[in-house]
Amino acid sequence: MNAGWRGWALTAGVLITVCGIALWADDAGWMLLILGAVVIVTVLLEPVYGRATNRPQGGAWRPTDEKFVDPETGKLLTVWFDPASGDRRYVEDTAADRS
Repeated sequence: MNAGWRGWALTAGVLITVCGIALWADDAGWMLLILGAVVIVTVLLEPVYGRATNRPQGGAWRPTDEKFVDPETGKLLTVWFDPASGDRRYVEDTAADRS
């Protein structure tokens, strides 16, 4: 389901960018060019942003009480947080993590 959404969004981003380039000569296309670029970058980075990772090693990583089911995999994920950097990681919840 998400792959179809990404395809439509990427197509829209490319069309907006092309319109921005076409209107650039009239000094009217810069806003469309920026909007199209933002849409394209967002679509390309979205699959990486929320991807589950392995349990973080080192640092002050600790699991939080935040848990959710990943809609793509159906797996339960736990949010891990590093207070020193403010980084968050999404880790598949296992029995070892709950102890």
